[in-house]
Amino acid sequence: MSEKWKKLAALIFAFTVIPSVSPAQATGLKPEKGIDPAVLAKAKSGDAEAQFRVATNYRNGLGVHKDLVIAASWLRKSAEQGLPNAQYDMGLCYSLGLGVKRDDAQAVIWYEKAASQGQKDGLRALAMSYEQGRGIPKDEKKAFEIFSRAASLGDLYSEVQLGIDFEMGWHVQQDKKQAAEWYRKAADQGDARAQRNLGALYEFGDGVPLDLAQAVELYRKSAEQGFSSAQFSLGLCYEQGRGVPQDYAQALAWYRKAADQNHPNALINLSILYDKGKGVPQDERQAFEYIRRAAEAGAPEAQFQVARDYISGNQGVVQDENLAAEWFRKAAEQGTVGAQVNLATLLHDRPEEVYYWLTLAAPHLKGETLEKIIKNRDEAAAALPRAKRAEIDERAEQWQAAHQTQQ
Repeated sequence: MSEKWKKLAALIFAFTVIPSVSPAQATGLKPEKGIDPAVLAKAKSGDAEAQFRVATNYRNGLGVHKDLVIAASWLRKSAEQGLPNAQYDMGLCYSLGLGVKRDDAQAVIWYEKAASQGQKDGLRALAMSYEQGRGIPKDEKKAFEIFSRAASLGDLYSEVQLGIDFEMGWHVQQDKKQAAEWYRKAADQGDARAQRNLGALYEFGDGVPLDLAQAVELYRKSAEQGFSSAQFSLGLCYEQGRGVPQDYAQALAWYRKAADQNHPNALINLSILYDKGKGVPQDERQAFEYIRRAAEAGAPEAQFQVARDYISGNQGVVQDENLAAEWFRKAAEQGTVGAQVNLATLLHDRPEEVYYWLTLAAPHLKGETLEKIIKNRDEAAAALPRAKRAEIDERAEQWQAAHQTQQ
């Protein structure tokens, strides 16, 4: 072998045996450099608070290269000694897969440990686990109880959640006065969601005296924090002149802010304003663009309108029955009766589709319309084998059961 090839072989060999290095080693930075030596010494000697601080350094890359595995290792040492903040953070690591393999059941174990010591973050996380059935069997009543404990300790998220539960009557007797009290606790601390929800109670006098000026003030505080629902509500107040002088320019400005976050109702209202030329020059194409975006954001009424535009060729769009059918189907699947009927009409040569959609629509119709729908449904049924009708009936029953709260 020539000297040249010997050198090349040696170089290749050298590359193959060099061990992999961590980012810290690659930069010459020692793993523990940047951590207070006194804190590190205490952590190594078993001090739980110090271990938690070291874990925080590694988790956030403070003075050391960020390393979630090392962070989780130090966090576990602290958590196992009973430090509640470390126990909550350990649960969070398992929930998100930060430095450990994601494991919702393990997360719940650590949340329970933190919650048992009254740590409000652990209580909130445990309540959410029960609410969502994540890592533990779903139990909404249990979630409500734990949210109540967290809220009593001043946890903002839990205060708002209790407000929602009392306002809607979820897991507790409906009490809008109580809802307002919980919303107010969080709103006074600047929580945007609570400000918007409390504003809505004031706007309609639910649980509090009707006060449009107060509603607008709360909407504005929330909207200025970027909360899209509040931006929409504030825009609506300006459009309708509720609590403020009617001002289409202001309405448009706030609707646009919400629309930038794909708020469906803001997109719909912008479409209407452009369609009618209120506050802006009339512009059918712009109106369609906004209603299309609302449809894409999942608003069934917008999906229905887009389908109608494709059928009629309104708003400057080219007629297209295939696109109309697609949008009718999206709205129909969300329970829009008009879309169900229109889709069945478009698919008149497919008896399975006609029978299914008219079966869903019929219970919500009456008079001559209902008679016509039943006639068309029965004609489609006659073209189907009995087994196929039974299959479609079962499918329709399952849909109705899943959507009964929306009817």
